[in-house]
Amino acid sequence: MTSPQPFEVQPPAVTVAFPCPFIKPAELLQLPFVLFFERFNLRVRTDEIVDGAGHARPVVICTTTCGPAEITGIAARASAAGMALVEAPISGTSTEVLDGTATALLAGDAAIIDQAGRLLNILCPRALHVGPIGDASRTKLAINLILQNNRAALAEGIAFAERLGLDGHAFLAAARQSAAYSRVMDSKGEKMLTGDFRPQSHLAQTLKDAELIIAEASSRGMHLPLTTAQAGLLRTAIALEGPDRDSAAVIEAIRRQPDPSEASR
Repeated sequence: MTSPQPFEVQPPAVTVAFPCPFIKPAELLQLPFVLFFERFNLRVRTDEIVDGAGHARPVVICTTTCGPAEITGIAARASAAGMALVEAPISGTSTEVLDGTATALLAGDAAIIDQAGRLLNILCPRALHVGPIGDASRTKLAINLILQNNRAALAEGIAFAERLGLDGHAFLAAARQSAAYSRVMDSKGEKMLTGDFRPQSHLAQTLKDAELIIAEASSRGMHLPLTTAQAGLLRTAIALEGPDRDSAAVIEAIRRQPDPSEASR
């Protein structure tokens, strides 16, 4: 099998590689920019890049979601090797990335971010510079906390409306016009109603992020009751639907829970 070629972004002076098992670190290091999309082996891949850097000094752009301590450690390791790092986790689903409505949360040296600006604009036209390395991860985790709990609240509201005997589609239309409106109704409401759990975001990744949020809060002496409860719903949904189903499948953890009146008999 031949190695995939790095994806060329015009103008030719800007090149980006998508790390995968078939692309060797040495190939990535010849490029002016290296984009990381990996979610589970970020430190391993970073070590491979830094250890094999030689005289090459690409700017590393990390789009994955990880803990603040992890990304600051990686940035320090890259800096010690003379490589700049831009932290750029993306807030939005894969569909939102494709249609240009997702937002990149940028952290790092402003001059390096400006240097990578044209590439970052191609990747994600909407972007915010939120501060030094680590602040993008902190911001992303807090945003994800709100997003995940909004999604779980929508799932519970739809399941409750259905149990009340309301038409689900009519209820969702009413909710969209109400004070309870949030964008998750547009992205996940119809999927919850129809059981369309083809993945835009995966349950397993959503749970990983929830566990990361809970761990970060715990390390600071904080308990997150809502997020802890919805993490439990995610685990139940994974048991029912599988880890690769869309995060909208969290509704099944509510729809299919035992009737408490039956359990008490």
